[in-house]
Amino acid sequence: MATPYPALSRRGILRATGLAAPFVFTGGRAFAADQITAADVGGAPATAMRNAFYDPFEKETGIRVVNVAHESDPTVQFKLAVDSRSYIWDLCMVTPAHVANLTRPKPYLDALNLQPVPGVIEGMLTPDWAGFSVFATVLAYRKDRFGENPPQTWADYFDVAKFPGRRALYRAQNGPLEIALMADGVAPKDLYPLDVNRAFRKLDTIKRNIAVWWTSGAQNTQLLQSGEVDMADTWGARAYAAMESGAPVGISFKQGVYSSDGWSLLRGTPRADLARRFVAFCLRPEQQAIYSNTVANGPSNQRAYDFIRPERAAILPTSPQNLPGLAPVDNAWWAANKNRVQERFQDWLLG
Repeated sequence: MATPYPALSRRGILRATGLAAPFVFTGGRAFAADQITAADVGGAPATAMRNAFYDPFEKETGIRVVNVAHESDPTVQFKLAVDSRSYIWDLCMVTPAHVANLTRPKPYLDALNLQPVPGVIEGMLTPDWAGFSVFATVLAYRKDRFGENPPQTWADYFDVAKFPGRRALYRAQNGPLEIALMADGVAPKDLYPLDVNRAFRKLDTIKRNIAVWWTSGAQNTQLLQSGEVDMADTWGARAYAAMESGAPVGISFKQGVYSSDGWSLLRGTPRADLARRFVAFCLRPEQQAIYSNTVANGPSNQRAYDFIRPERAAILPTSPQNLPGLAPVDNAWWAANKNRVQERFQDWLLG
């Protein structure tokens, strides 16, 4: 069957994926047997992963982990590497939404062959994906604006009479629809399948009160830091970044949805067994604790909280006190419905 991508040389593949790098020659071999390449999100999370996972794994096993940054949506790069058999990556940091796209029109993922891991949250370990970094969409607010009576639920966010102030909302369909339904009384556990019509009817009631439609995590943090808005939906780590800067920002985990970053292997990589050992290492609670003590995302292994201080656990989505108020994003539903809902959301914004 013809590949859906244009024919590329190996050099062309490297250029297309943005990962061009020289071979490592050791004793006449193109690749050392004790080295794998992991594609991650780069930036501060990559530095945290170096400290929590990459370097400790190499110290324990002798297997070196070379990490490179992938694009915000790595699925095209991932498919190119598999289709061309270049295997410039061995494993990649992906979300369940990415995984859904990497199983069509053919499987691009290799099996992890991992046994169940004690303490790992349900749904965080599948045959071809292992989540290790959980992030949540939650409600953030300015403490200096609301004092002792801050908004705590999405119903509060929609109540402009009881909680007046400037609001920000994510300019995308995934997140606001769930928020609208919870504000309308739907329990987090009953969100899916989403009642799209009901969600848009509820969004109609708040649309003219949205002061800023934010489009990036950095913008969201800045809005909360500066006080340009009084409340916003946010990713927990972004609100925490504003808190770390000294801004009087609070977070409510009473309602919200969560997803996770995790590892998947490129189908056919010749270093699959080495990569599997690394993925198993990343599920260890003590390693995840190191990561979550640096990056404000929650560990997928709840035994990691044995190594996390209570004050740190309080701002992490998977802590025992926060997780019960959250629901997992149904990525299978979004994979089947994203295009039609996205089009409707854009039309709604312009209407």
